[in-house]
Amino acid sequence: MLTHAFGNRQVSVIGLGSGEFGGTCAESLARDILDTYTELGGCFLDTARVYGDFVTPKNGESEKVIGRWMTARHCRDRIFLSTKGGHPPLQDMTRSRLSREEIRRDMAESLEDLQTDHVDIYWLHRDDPRRDVGEIAETLHSLVEDGSTRMVGVSNWHPDRILEALRYARDHGLAEISANQLQFSLARPLHIADPSLVAMDADSYRMHMETRMVCCCFSSQARCFLSRLDRLGPDTPESLRRAYESPENLAILERVRTVRRETGMSVRAIALSYLTSQPFPTFALVGARSPEQLLDLKEAGDARLTQAQLDFIRKI
Repeated sequence: MLTHAFGNRQVSVIGLGSGEFGGTCAESLARDILDTYTELGGCFLDTARVYGDFVTPKNGESEKVIGRWMTARHCRDRIFLSTKGGHPPLQDMTRSRLSREEIRRDMAESLEDLQTDHVDIYWLHRDDPRRDVGEIAETLHSLVEDGSTRMVGVSNWHPDRILEALRYARDHGLAEISANQLQFSLARPLHIADPSLVAMDADSYRMHMETRMVCCCFSSQARCFLSRLDRLGPDTPESLRRAYESPENLAILERVRTVRRETGMSVRAIALSYLTSQPFPTFALVGARSPEQLLDLKEAGDARLTQAQLDFIRKI
C-alpha cells in the first residue's frame, strides 16, 4: 500500500475508520477487519471517543475494541493511531465540550481504553467559534507537551479558524495543528444533514495548497455512489440517489469511465485515488462491514493518478 509522510512517519494512504466498532460491528468481526487491513499493509487506524456509541449509552466502545486488539496482537508500535475528542454530547449537539478540562479528560479516557500511553495524532472532533482559539491552542499544546500525543489536528473546522490557530501557535511557540479532517469525496453530496460537519470547498482546498497541511477525508467513498451507479444504473438505491445524484456527479462518472478505459482501474479505485493523489498529503478514511470489502480496496491503496487526470475528473 502506498504511503504519504505524516509527521515523521510514512503512513498508508488508506486509513481504516472504526465508527461502528463495538456498536453495530461486533468485536469479533472488527478484529477480523483489523487483521485483514494490517495484512494488506495498512497501518492508519482512525477512531474517536464517541465511535461505537451511536446506538448504545456506553463510552469509548470503538477505542476499547482497538485497544484490546492491539494488546492481543502486540502491534502498537506498527500502528499509526488516531483518535478524536471534544465531541458534543450525542443527545445535545449544540453544547460545546472544548474546555481544557473536557479535552484533557477525553484524552485521558481515550488512552486508558486504547491501552497505550500516547496516540500519534489527537483531533478535536468539532469546533466552537465562540471559544477563543488561543485557549484551544494552549490546551492542544499541553497534550503534546505531556506526551499524550505526538501531533494535534482538527476535524470539522473552517479554514479561517485553522489559520487563526496556526498563527497563534507560531506566535506563542506552541505545537501547531498538523492535519485537518473533513468530508471529502469525489462525488459531491447534495446536502449535509449535520450542520456541524465541514466539507471540502474552494476555501479549504486553497488553505491546504498554501499550507501543505495533511488532509484526512471522512465519507471518502460517498457510500460508493459512483461505483454502485456504474454497476447498477437505474437499480441504484433511491436513498443513495437522493443523496448524490446530480448533473455534476453524473458528469464526473462519465469522466471516471474515461479514465477507467485509459488505466484499467475500477471506478472505486479511481474515486479513492482521486483523493490520495492530491498535490498535498491526503489520506482516505474508509469503513468496512467485512474483511472482503477491504480486499476490494487494495487496488485503491496501490493506485495513483496524474495531475492531468485529477484535473480532468473534477476541479475543486
